[in-house]
Amino acid sequence: MKMTMPTDLLDSFGRKHDYLRLSITDSCNFRCLYCMPDEPFKSTSSVELMNSREIFEIAKIFVQHYGINKIRITGGEPLVRHDFEDIIRQISTLNVNTGVTSNGVLLHKYFDLLEECNVKNLNISIDSLDREKFKYITKRDLFQTVWDNIKESIRRGFNVKLNMVVMRGFNDDEIPEFIALSHHYPIELRFIEFMPFSGNSWEKAKVIPVDEMLDLVSQHFTFEKIKDQKNDTSRKYRISEESKGVFGLISTMSNAFCTGCNRIRITSDGKMKNCLFGADEFDLLKSFRNKEDLSELIQLGITRKHKEKGGQFSEMESVKNQSIINRSMIKIGG
Repeated sequence: MKMTMPTDLLDSFGRKHDYLRLSITDSCNFRCLYCMPDEPFKSTSSVELMNSREIFEIAKIFVQHYGINKIRITGGEPLVRHDFEDIIRQISTLNVNTGVTSNGVLLHKYFDLLEECNVKNLNISIDSLDREKFKYITKRDLFQTVWDNIKESIRRGFNVKLNMVVMRGFNDDEIPEFIALSHHYPIELRFIEFMPFSGNSWEKAKVIPVDEMLDLVSQHFTFEKIKDQKNDTSRKYRISEESKGVFGLISTMSNAFCTGCNRIRITSDGKMKNCLFGADEFDLLKSFRNKEDLSELIQLGITRKHKEKGGQFSEMESVKNQSIINRSMIKIGG
């Protein structure tokens, strides 16, 4: 059988999409306030979730037919899935750059497996270095376990990114302490503006724009800019040439990074989203289970992608959380 060249996934603004963020569950062993809705939360039933074969087959379509060269496994917390080992072993056969986003609490059980499957990249969420604050935001007293697993990730040579969602009046006073980590450890530390999602009590007053974060950093450190790559979501800096790592700022709200967006998302129930903030969803799983060709639906999803922020807002000042049509963050996938 003659192999055909992959078709580039180009949207109407000429952006090429080669990065798939693949959520495998909306269950989590933490209850972070920016991710989980305030109201009682019910995880998606197993029959509605993609099973391990469906996850692999749909991912394979994106890799073989559309040139996807990077996959990040997300959740919820992906490591809570009982068949995570099956999923990551199958994904590893696609021979693409593979990473996992995790809250870090179960990583010690999977380090060997991740190394065996050639997973190089770990994104770990940690929003406070203070045990009591950590407990408040996650509703779990597990800071030390997460911190030990972060250090072990670094020791084993994974490419580690630490994600911190910055919220005014809660953890913004810890920014200097986090910055110091990027000097002493070979990590990329990323400060993320607080984003509005269904049910997460977002308020403009809680958002600290990245320019304000930089001003705060400058009160404690001198630092230098590092050249960003085309598809980077963060603006990266380092304290000095002697720094082992870097820090970055992700301006999800105050200054859109949509121009270089190359990402597609698939939710754990098999819906394709062309933007984190987008209302449009395209039911790949339903079509797959009906043995339908997915190509038309995938192309439709890409061509409907808005220029920025899902077409729901442009300036942060105009945002009203209640008017944004979207899921909670945990239902979308990090």
